[in-house]
Amino acid sequence: MNNNEILNLAMDLLKADSEKKVISILQKVNYWNDPSVWRYYGDNENNYSTIGNQQSRPDSALVEKVVNSADARLMNECMIRMIDPESKEAPKTIREAISFFFENNPNPKSETAGIISEWPTSKRTEVARGITVAATGYKPKQGRLCISIADMGEGQTPESIPQTFLSLHRSNKLRIPFVQGKFNMGGTGALKFCGQHNLELILTRRNPALINSNVNESDNMWGFTIVRREDPEGGRRSSVYTYLAPIKNEQHSGVLRFYSENMPIFPKGQNPYAENSQWGTLIKLYEYTATGYSNTHMFRKDGLQSRLDILLPDVALPIRLHECRDFKGHKGSFETTLTGLGVRLSDDKMENLEKGFPYSCPIIVSGEELEATIYAFKKGKADTYRKNEGVIFTVNGQTHGHLTRDFFRRKKIGLSYIADSVLVIISCDRITGRAREDLFMNSRDRLCGGELRSDIEQNLIELLSKHEGLRELKNRRREEEIQSKLDDSKPLEDILESLLKNSPTLASLFLHGNRIANPFKTKKVKSSTEEYIGKKFPTFFKFKGKEYGTILDKNCHINYRCRISFETDAENDYLSRKTEKGSFILHIKYNKNLIPAKNFVGPNLQNGIASLSIQLPEECKIGDTIEFTAITTDISRVDPFINQFNIKVIEPMISNSRKSERTKPPKDEDGDERELPSQIALPNITQVREEKWDMYDPPFNKYTALRVIHAGESETGEKKDIYDFFVNMGNIFLKADLKSTSVDIPLVEARFIYGMALIGLAILHDSEKTHDNVDNIYSEDQNEKNIEQTVESITKSIAPILLPMIDGLGALETIDMESYSSAGEVD
Repeated sequence: MNNNEILNLAMDLLKADSEKKVISILQKVNYWNDPSVWRYYGDNENNYSTIGNQQSRPDSALVEKVVNSADARLMNECMIRMIDPESKEAPKTIREAISFFFENNPNPKSETAGIISEWPTSKRTEVARGITVAATGYKPKQGRLCISIADMGEGQTPESIPQTFLSLHRSNKLRIPFVQGKFNMGGTGALKFCGQHNLELILTRRNPALINSNVNESDNMWGFTIVRREDPEGGRRSSVYTYLAPIKNEQHSGVLRFYSENMPIFPKGQNPYAENSQWGTLIKLYEYTATGYSNTHMFRKDGLQSRLDILLPDVALPIRLHECRDFKGHKGSFETTLTGLGVRLSDDKMENLEKGFPYSCPIIVSGEELEATIYAFKKGKADTYRKNEGVIFTVNGQTHGHLTRDFFRRKKIGLSYIADSVLVIISCDRITGRAREDLFMNSRDRLCGGELRSDIEQNLIELLSKHEGLRELKNRRREEEIQSKLDDSKPLEDILESLLKNSPTLASLFLHGNRIANPFKTKKVKSSTEEYIGKKFPTFFKFKGKEYGTILDKNCHINYRCRISFETDAENDYLSRKTEKGSFILHIKYNKNLIPAKNFVGPNLQNGIASLSIQLPEECKIGDTIEFTAITTDISRVDPFINQFNIKVIEPMISNSRKSERTKPPKDEDGDERELPSQIALPNITQVREEKWDMYDPPFNKYTALRVIHAGESETGEKKDIYDFFVNMGNIFLKADLKSTSVDIPLVEARFIYGMALIGLAILHDSEKTHDNVDNIYSEDQNEKNIEQTVESITKSIAPILLPMIDGLGALETIDMESYSSAGEVD
């Protein structure tokens, strides 16, 4: 074929929107069925073992393509400035690279450098046009989604395509510090989600500014190829990926190439191939299996944009998204800029987040430094930004793994009432390479098990469970949920208590100790109503209730964490804001030298109180005294705040004693609002009618019987877990029995309510007894359930037989007892 024919072939493949069309095009030029023109991907016949073992979800695999485009843009900007990307002169981080290349910042290490949330909208849009993602396809409802990713990166020459785009396990970017991709295989993960034949188009041209004059004449050409998957055959046990390489030379087969000054690889509006470019790369994924959003407009809350936002919460460079499919009736825009979840929430904070959020706090685990940012959404707003993600772990702005929202339902955290309104993003940018390898799979979409992950989870539990803002929000949401229904449920509680007391067995199981406290019917302690207003730079930072300079002495059980409280006049975001933030360093004295402490959370700064939680060193012994030095400073200070404290290690606390360490609040002193809970019976029972199903998350359905929500622990007397019970009065089996019964309807409903309540109590009681709770769960990958899910699942199974069983057992008194007593006896 001549140059024009090859160019037209490339254009035909570019505009094709189905596998069938691609195959037809290649058949016409006698390529599809000719095995001699197809070359093994990575020159490895066993490449499926690598390519088939990448990301487990199509959205995560797609993100790798987008990340590669961002890397290519940064590489291009670096090289056109004649800087070797692996040299000492190159930027050391992604933020430095963005600041240096796109902000022309002479000081790329400044606090605000490389933060796209600081850019105006016009600049975000301008830069975003250099990386685009376009959705095409014939008819949205048929699910034929094709995705094209284009960038103005460095591009590749036709001869280098096999060593770059089509290579495996090469160290192409391993020593370049300011890019994301390292493993040289993440981009292959999208292939298995591309239709039946896994077809992908690669079209690229090297930036002419990067090409030497004395080189191969084809280096100024566009190169392109098609990747496909071939089924096992001829004794081969697994599939193999190959790519079109019909150009023959002495050493190997090469990809097709042609000369053209420009190619229309960028979209404009709804036209996916409207903007010409002199260089760059386009990757097209045919018939991409984007489960859940193939038929959805990209910009809807359940569309592709929301998935990219959550998987790139702090995206390195803004990206322009184009919806080029024909969605009839759509009245909004067909293009927008993707800036990541962090920027979106920053822009829309007042509308979507609760006051005081986001909130950031450092976590140090085994010497590895992480930062947790907590987002608390206003009711009903979280689903716009995420699905089931609860805790997201990121590296350089890309999600590498997550924990589901069920993490917040763990009893040790106690945030079940706001589990659907909390999102935590943990930045792992500063952890070592070894720690990244231990924490994440190479596919960068899943967490590994192991000690590091477990330690991070335990430190996160400590942070969330003690966060005053989250505790206050949980109590407020619970009050909104059940306060108006408490008076109505009082007869239910009285009857349930009567049932328990009238049965010695039930009483022995469920009525030990004090009754559970109602946090709403309270006696108020004198409080200060003034809103806390801190200072940008504090004038003091000292131990709570002590003079500055005092050396604090504390005892700590060897199996417990030690909590240290400081008081200050700093703003809540003093240690977490993006600019001019304070720093906190904790040292431990070891062999007469001060070394950084390896395991602590905080300080967690809330309204003038900074709480620090410290894990004792593994090597400490009972009787040891450990010396710590805390140093707090900022740009306004010449001399830092220095606070020294000693922790004496004492005998272990017996975990099942559950003795409360809370002290009674003062009755007359000014201070934070305290409450003295009055007493009500366990549990609070709410009847949920069918018209209220959608008010719950997840919504009730006709099979739901009982849902329990952990509401925390009692504040007085013996610690007890508080659960609120929600009984579905629209359960299909209850409704069926109501239609056929001759018994009064209120009596049938009462039997269902109390039967479910007793079953729920029994499950919770057994969980407490056997310590079978959610705190031992690693993640959703193990498909385990927390106790709330267990109650809902078991009661759902029991619901069909509960009322018939009560009726049947009640009729046993009419049975001939003689025949009953002799039944089943062995002579």
